[in-house]
Amino acid sequence: MPLYRATINGFWCHNETWDDAFNWDGKHDEVFLGVNTKIGRPDGTIQQSLDSESELMGDTWNLPNRIQAGSASDRGGIVSGDKFPPVAKPWERSAALNVGRYPPYTVWEGELQPGQDMVMITPTIWEWDPGAGFWDGWLAWQVQADKEYGQRAKEVFGGIWPVSKPVFDAVSLGIQTVGTLAGLWSPLGRSMRRPIGTQRNPDDPQGFVFNPKTIALNTETADYLVANNVQGLGAGIVELPYQDDPYLRGVYSIFVQVERLGGGQLPMQPDWRWCDKCQGLYFGGGWANSRCPAGDTHRPADQSHSGDYSLPMDAIAAADRQSGWRWCDRCQGLFYGPAVASSRCPAGGTHAAPGQSGSSDYSPFHNVAPNPSRQAEWRWCDKCHGMFFGPGTANSRCPAGDTHRPPEQSHSGNYSLPHQAA
Repeated sequence: MPLYRATINGFWCHNETWDDAFNWDGKHDEVFLGVNTKIGRPDGTIQQSLDSESELMGDTWNLPNRIQAGSASDRGGIVSGDKFPPVAKPWERSAALNVGRYPPYTVWEGELQPGQDMVMITPTIWEWDPGAGFWDGWLAWQVQADKEYGQRAKEVFGGIWPVSKPVFDAVSLGIQTVGTLAGLWSPLGRSMRRPIGTQRNPDDPQGFVFNPKTIALNTETADYLVANNVQGLGAGIVELPYQDDPYLRGVYSIFVQVERLGGGQLPMQPDWRWCDKCQGLYFGGGWANSRCPAGDTHRPADQSHSGDYSLPMDAIAAADRQSGWRWCDRCQGLFYGPAVASSRCPAGGTHAAPGQSGSSDYSPFHNVAPNPSRQAEWRWCDKCHGMFFGPGTANSRCPAGDTHRPPEQSHSGNYSLPHQAA
């Protein structure tokens, strides 16, 4: 099946939002991105509705755990005209995709089965201020709106909604956020967490409405975007503008890019297994000749209850996978090949170089969006250069001694392995 990816490449502050006079939240604007992803089917059912929240971006002065953004000071703070990343064309990806959730970063990646799958991505940008906001109300609204989004999926699959219009808003569905969110918070005259694009409700001067924008992706709409420069920003790139009521002032654009990563099935090798003694990954077909750093052979799958993991093997290089991983015929484990000279093998010495073992080139998925067919949180250990299951770090055993290095110390990326449960 074709493989696609959607990324947020950046955003542009055309006009900063209204802020409290004391800048308690930091200098000028501090913002984060919220993304709702719905998985729809041709009959209009919504099978999954997932929400994610990016890192907070803006002023970092005495405010830890933020991403510096903006030119209000030498520590950031977003003002009118600022772009993030700070490049001339934030709609174009100017650097490698970030591991963390800030632009440019992946918001969805996966396969689309022709005539069967639809992914509806709703990116929003939020002004952050201390105190309550209506994020919880937004999440509740997304759940209640599943019926209307499902109907749009039926229209796209049925050819009623044109493929050439893959972007739509909530108003086109006949719904607005006012129904669920009214009464939870009045943003006028108060500094709180809210979506940029908030407008006064014409039917209620004390209320408000918010009209989020959605990109609907099936194989037809995704291929249309990939093949066309729909807004003059580049093939596959879409600008989503959000403009506040004049009192609130904010005007921002989010830039989303849709890409096709491959046209068919990756060559995969199954029968890779997890060992519950060491938390490592090894090739199940070589179990009898394996060596475990916890002693003896690795635990066989019928005892560890390991699922069946598959690895892309000798595949064309792609941005969402990291090539160079190798099999060691001495221990049956997987390790990062470029570091073979400093690796540690449970059979002693270093792992076997691919010229000796005849190993294929494996390329596990790396720092990608969640996918129900893959298991994430596999990690690289910088002591032995092997791969192990991160949540089991405390119970792991490393051939270099003690446990494997946790990712917050090794700075390992997050590897995802196609997985069938035992």
